Amino acid sequence: MNTLDNFGKVYINQVRDNSLFLLNAIITGHMKDNKSQLLHNQLKNLLDKEIELIHQLSTYLIDNTLHNVLFLFEEYPEWKLIDENQNNLAELSDGLSGELYTENGWIKKFSSYS
Repeated sequence: MNTLDNFGKVYINQVRDNSLFLLNAIITGHMKDNKSQLLHNQLKNLLDKEIELIHQLSTYLIDNTLHNVLFLFEEYPEWKLIDENQNNLAELSDGLSGELYTENGWIKKFSSYS
């Protein structure tokens, strides 16, 4: 696996998938901390279609945040994502934020959540 895909796999698993896992755990009531339980109690009376809308909106916002973070490293060369060999990841890609999308993008390849 190349450097970009190695980073993409970790980025998707640790940020996107962990965030969506938390969302699902709050919705289902599996999180036991006070804040999560409070949110679960507020959500449990919603209709299934309303929960689905919350899930879709949350996924969209998480993906948009991932995109914006990567775009920051493309637009501001003074801030760099550097691998262990001192490669600038933004320079290894023709569009770092675009690595998220398409059929061969990081979300499709590495996410546990479609």
